[in-house]
Amino acid sequence: MKIIESIDEMREYSQQLKRDGKTIASVATEGYLHDGHMSLVKIAKENADVVVVETVAVGDLLKFSIEWPENYKKHLIEEEIQYQQQSLENDLEICRKHNIDIFFHPNMLDYHPNPVQTINIYHAINKRLLNNPYMDNIGACLNWDMDGEIKSWNTVLPDIIVVGQKDIHQNIFEKFFLNYFHFPIKVIIAPTIRDSDGLAFSSGNRFLSDFDRQNATSVYQSLQEVSNWSSYPSIDKIKEYIANYINKVYGDVYFIDICCAETLEELDVIDKETIIIVAAKFGKVDIMDNIIIKPK
Repeated sequence: MKIIESIDEMREYSQQLKRDGKTIASVATEGYLHDGHMSLVKIAKENADVVVVETVAVGDLLKFSIEWPENYKKHLIEEEIQYQQQSLENDLEICRKHNIDIFFHPNMLDYHPNPVQTINIYHAINKRLLNNPYMDNIGACLNWDMDGEIKSWNTVLPDIIVVGQKDIHQNIFEKFFLNYFHFPIKVIIAPTIRDSDGLAFSSGNRFLSDFDRQNATSVYQSLQEVSNWSSYPSIDKIKEYIANYINKVYGDVYFIDICCAETLEELDVIDKETIIIVAAKFGKVDIMDNIIIKPK
């Protein structure tokens, strides 16, 4: 397994692979690797010559840079130290075990040299776009945080990116973004991998207490129950049922989206393949999950 930490080295190596006629599949993560990530790796191996696992463990960097711009470098360094202490060696061992070709762990300060400047540029552009009714959709796109994704694509130069269904909002937007701007990258959305209790694998699960973890399983349980109904009531009734199910076990629901599985357009009635997306909080941990259903 080749370990790369330099952005320039990663790009140059990818360019050489391309010259050699190799195809590249990327699995981008925030580190703290688990079986869910490795299920993506398996699919990547089946669809490309070379698999790159990327770890950039910075969490919600742009949000942090808005709220505490004077401390974002300190935050990056602290995140990196924490990751090295808690998971880097374990992640390397997992990747060796699964015969990963390249483990790419870029220097945080090189990868995100000035997120504050990025935010300011986004805001300046959006301020102009939002005053133009013909540009609303572009303004909405720019508001979405694509900073890390674009940097990854332009560094690793993947032919394929493999992502998990759990992050369906992000995945469908990425597919739209790549198609709209003619990036030569194929997106493969892989099924969500779950632990024995039904909870979707996620790096954030390690912060759940035993009590909160048990309660967090209610998100997928509620989705499964709805999917098994013989017929579907109104959208509002479905949302009410899921919210009550989660609230009973001390979960705070952020949102419940019921939308077209292909476009994420919000639906008034389930008359096509539909995805129900739920985001909730248990303790201090955010849980997001979804299920795809078809009209009865």
